[in-house]
Amino acid sequence: MNRSPSLAFRGVFALGLLAAAACGENIAPAESGAPVEEAIVAEPEITASEAFIAIADEHAARVLRESPEFATFLGVSEDIAGAGYNSRLGDYGFEANQRARQMNEAFLQEIRGVEQSTLEGAAATTYEVLRDAYQTGAQRNQFDFGGAVQWGSVSPYVVTQLTGPHLFLPRMLQTQQPLASKQNAEEYLARMSAFGRVFDEVVETISGDAALGVVPPYFALDGAIGSIHGFTSPAPAENPLATTFAQKIGDIEGLSDAEKSDLTARAAETVETVVYPAYARLAATLESLKPQAGSDAGVWRLGDSGEAFYQHALNSYGAGGKTGEDIHQLGLSEVDRITAEMDAILEAQGLANGSVASRFEAIGQRADLRYPNDDEGRDALLADLNVQVSDVMAQADAWFGTLPEQSVEVRRIPVYEQDTAPGGYYSSPSLDGSRPGIYWINLKDTADWPKHTLKTLTYHEAVPGHHFQRSLERAAGLPLIRNMLGYSEFSEGWALYAEQVAAEMGMYDDDPLGNLGRLQSELFRAARLVVDSGLHHKQWTREQAIDYMLSVTGDTRDSVTREIERYAVWPGQATSYKLGMLKIGELRTKAETELGDAFDIRSFHDEVLLNGAMPLPVLDARINRWIEAQKG
Repeated sequence: MNRSPSLAFRGVFALGLLAAAACGENIAPAESGAPVEEAIVAEPEITASEAFIAIADEHAARVLRESPEFATFLGVSEDIAGAGYNSRLGDYGFEANQRARQMNEAFLQEIRGVEQSTLEGAAATTYEVLRDAYQTGAQRNQFDFGGAVQWGSVSPYVVTQLTGPHLFLPRMLQTQQPLASKQNAEEYLARMSAFGRVFDEVVETISGDAALGVVPPYFALDGAIGSIHGFTSPAPAENPLATTFAQKIGDIEGLSDAEKSDLTARAAETVETVVYPAYARLAATLESLKPQAGSDAGVWRLGDSGEAFYQHALNSYGAGGKTGEDIHQLGLSEVDRITAEMDAILEAQGLANGSVASRFEAIGQRADLRYPNDDEGRDALLADLNVQVSDVMAQADAWFGTLPEQSVEVRRIPVYEQDTAPGGYYSSPSLDGSRPGIYWINLKDTADWPKHTLKTLTYHEAVPGHHFQRSLERAAGLPLIRNMLGYSEFSEGWALYAEQVAAEMGMYDDDPLGNLGRLQSELFRAARLVVDSGLHHKQWTREQAIDYMLSVTGDTRDSVTREIERYAVWPGQATSYKLGMLKIGELRTKAETELGDAFDIRSFHDEVLLNGAMPLPVLDARINRWIEAQKG
């Protein structure tokens, strides 16, 4: 780890600037005998807002120096994250968690020392966002399991079928690691060489959690072990880490054939001697935890800590104090409303018999709505997704005042991840614009994606959903730390709201089955409220949650099973989609009602998106201020 001795000094310096600016003092050097006029000219006055942004930037730099992987994901400069950060991996053991707790405490104390009334514009919003983030982090760090955070919240489990260094480190190296020079190649190899140390620290952390009685559910352990076996089954030279490396260095100019051959051989050797043994040690540890796992799925299984953790998780994802029971009843109500709308469409299509779920499922079995489950069918599916992206962009300027400059690419989730990966997800573009946004889709079985369901996935994961929100956030010139914070209730709420906007844009005109797919997607998110609270509050079993989801949505059992197992290891997150969508819709309705003919949908969407992701209370206050300003 690279630790700069100047970090603490710079943080104190920024605080001093803020305190002076807040008191209305001119910041000038105190050289003996220097004319006052010259001193003032030599050091311009700094505003309270500028001084606060300096603090926020310092916080970002401190986190990125602790987590060089995060710096690679963002694509920041070495001036921020430290020289050679692309060659290093962060720490994952007990000491790293202690440093995260200490950093959170320091950040929170610094933010509490700021006089909010002295801040303006982006600084004022950033203050509100950071205060919420650090307070949430402090609440999360009260729990002694699942690692620790500088801000926000995380899953109670360090390694699951969905999360952990065994998954994100290979993905980062293959998709985000720079590999355009010989130096880049050495950095890639250096990071691979650190897998042994990283995985041993992960084992230290999960073993400590196990001593506290905190072990992932049995299916999460099985899923993680399965993905490890899948990743390590090829010969070392055929592992994706080695093949991706060999392919990319083939395009590096100036490398001789001998150098390429040597580098390729070193990559395969590192996979064999470092990477595979590290994965084997992690798999053995996970196997040893199985007797502790038990058969229960919800976080309530952790006793009083589990109940408290779930309420914390709900609040961190936008519940605003709503209890597990409140969320459950809200979900049931939304399921009833959306089901009635779907029923009307189905009846108009001449499908009146059976449950909505069974009729929707029957439509999905139609041969004309299926892609062949082979490479040709997968290629056709990907081509259709690209057309859907183009169709939205052709209409977007009538609905959004600002459009993303960065493109979005459609890619298949790697085969070795597809057994436990979600159906689809989005990866943000880099801050410097060198890497596009990526819309990932799981193509293990094309039966999971009947044609009438794909539009809605595209509008959610790509445009005008996640790609619009995250790429515009990256391009908005926000303080770096704002690009590092994530608010699922905002980003996922926006993406679900974007599905509705796509319908308003005409994307489902003359496509009632596509619109049915949109409603089914919203129904799916409403059902998440029910099953998430069912698992973690009402103590439902994994099988109860699967059966309920099947009865409501009509999705395939395999698809529903993957979803339920995701909710089990990520308490509360599944509720954020609907909670965020409902809040954005509520704010839009209020703006339309109060502004009348003066309401401009393009301006409203800009006001939501161009200020970056934020917790729902901050968004609520901001939009209400915007409404009042529009009246004026």
